[in-house]
Amino acid sequence: MAKASSSGWSSVLAGGADTIVARASGSGRGALAVVRVSGRDTRRIAEKVCPEIAGSMPWQARLVSFRGADELPIERGVAILYHEPRSYTGEDMLEASVHGSPYIVNELVEAFVAAGARPAGPGEFTRRAVANGKLDLLQAEAVRDLIGAQTARQADNARRQLTGALSADVRRLREALVALSAQLEGALDFEDQGVRGDPAGWSLERGRCRRLIADMLATSRSGERIRDGVRVVIIGPPNSGKSTLFNRLLGTERAIVTTHPGTTRDVVEGELELDGLRVVLADTAGLRATADPVEREGVRRAEAAVASAQVVVELWPSDAAEAAPEERPGAPQPRVRVRSKADLAEGTRPACAEGWLWVSCVTGEGLEALRGELRARVTAEVDDLGGRVAIATRHRRALQRADDELASVGRDQPEILAEAVRWALREVRELTGEVATEEVLDEVFRTFCVGK
Repeated sequence: MAKASSSGWSSVLAGGADTIVARASGSGRGALAVVRVSGRDTRRIAEKVCPEIAGSMPWQARLVSFRGADELPIERGVAILYHEPRSYTGEDMLEASVHGSPYIVNELVEAFVAAGARPAGPGEFTRRAVANGKLDLLQAEAVRDLIGAQTARQADNARRQLTGALSADVRRLREALVALSAQLEGALDFEDQGVRGDPAGWSLERGRCRRLIADMLATSRSGERIRDGVRVVIIGPPNSGKSTLFNRLLGTERAIVTTHPGTTRDVVEGELELDGLRVVLADTAGLRATADPVEREGVRRAEAAVASAQVVVELWPSDAAEAAPEERPGAPQPRVRVRSKADLAEGTRPACAEGWLWVSCVTGEGLEALRGELRARVTAEVDDLGGRVAIATRHRRALQRADDELASVGRDQPEILAEAVRWALREVRELTGEVATEEVLDEVFRTFCVGK
């Protein structure tokens, strides 16, 4: 198997090559905005833009005047100077707080650029924090996930990863692999002297390493659900009330509702939160045989949406002439069966009602029961992690490659096993950033905002 060698840290990641500047707060207008500067020339540049900072005590806020390259005032604001290594990046750093006018912020950034800084790239401040030992790569990803968190579980998982919970799991695995590697290398060193190794011991240690990997891989499914959301798709025949139910669950008029069958031709999505989990809810075209090529494409897309769903809401209208379909045994996803338009069911309800929830979007009947059922189905898609951190796609790929290496050879092949352990160890070290290729670093940092 061909292997790609690591190129190590890039010069940009190593930090200190340039002094960088960027807005660190959200874009647009606001009460306040923060501009961040980091690098070896921070103090010199700061003294050009806000001369009153000269001689200031580090880590203390100071009210100063910020000036442009033309010496004209830009704004009065608060500046905090940080000395290395006690800063977010581990370098000399300045944070300037000003009024949140886009014009003022742009002028201030330009002033720092004119004084010798350069605009930062996406995630470059955090990239330097990793290079300077303030964070590892797993924690850097947690910073990104915490900024992007939209639900309670996303935020909680990111916080635990940021505090080092996942790093500790990876460190235990790395230490186990190092111990196994030492045993194998020692046995190979003394093989010429007739000293026999311990294949049974190697097998036990390899098994322990693979169990540690399996324990982390077991969280990957939950990790995908927490980060990407649980997909819930609403299906049913035309005019069964799918779009109306979709709008009621979202609490907004997201989908067009008419009495004309086949109004929905595409998959329409919206988001909500259930029990701290992100839910991606999808409304679909009515399922029926049709000669209309546009509607037929809508049906195809609806079927594709069902194939990618974790939970399916199956609607059947109470005023339908046809009997409700029987439950399909062996369906790949859990299905919530709903009789819509319950307000139109006069007198006794159809005999097929067992196992169905009755819902009326007109009177509100059954909507809370449906939300409760969806909450139960959605949370069932995420395992109880017991305080562990759910791994992301990058982590799963690296851990799977490490496990593949360990599983690829027998215990009676110490030379090959030793090489496999070395490559497994490299995959694990890549997780935390002890070794890293530009490809891995770009994957981690490309989705960061510029000021972080």
